[in-house]
Amino acid sequence: MRELILSYVRNKHCTVVDRPDGSLLARASVEEKFFSARVEMVVAVPGLEISSAEAAIERCFAGRCRESADLALKVPGLRVGPGIIKLVNSLLGGPKGCPRLAELVLECCEQVILRFTVEPLRFILEKEEKDRIEAFKVFLRQNPRLVNSCIAFCDTSPLREGVDIEEF
Repeated sequence: MRELILSYVRNKHCTVVDRPDGSLLARASVEEKFFSARVEMVVAVPGLEISSAEAAIERCFAGRCRESADLALKVPGLRVGPGIIKLVNSLLGGPKGCPRLAELVLECCEQVILRFTVEPLRFILEKEEKDRIEAFKVFLRQNPRLVNSCIAFCDTSPLREGVDIEEF
């Protein structure tokens, strides 16, 4: 009997860089056996409006995806914030789009969000242990989009003990 060995590797790389003009440059790329693509977008600060975006799909097994890199041109004007997932998926995904391209644009948006989340979290972690829980509660009240966004802020997390979801 012959064995079939499947080999699959996926590399995804996402970054955000502060630009000299105060805007952010977010990049996301994915490289795998049957798919290779990248997205770059510039986001204006403080409004978080996407001012430009470009995409390239180097390798793809689906014809519609190969032809949809220009759909990234529909992204400028959108704001990174509530509703962005639905907007990106409707503009770039769907029957005439490429869900993989939408995924990369959303990865860029996530990098922008993380750019403004990391520093406050570092500040909280520098506090005495007894003060951290209260600091996390304040942080969650200021950033309700983070509730249930990861295991640290899920309903059963010790960081959420005593914090009622209705508060948000």
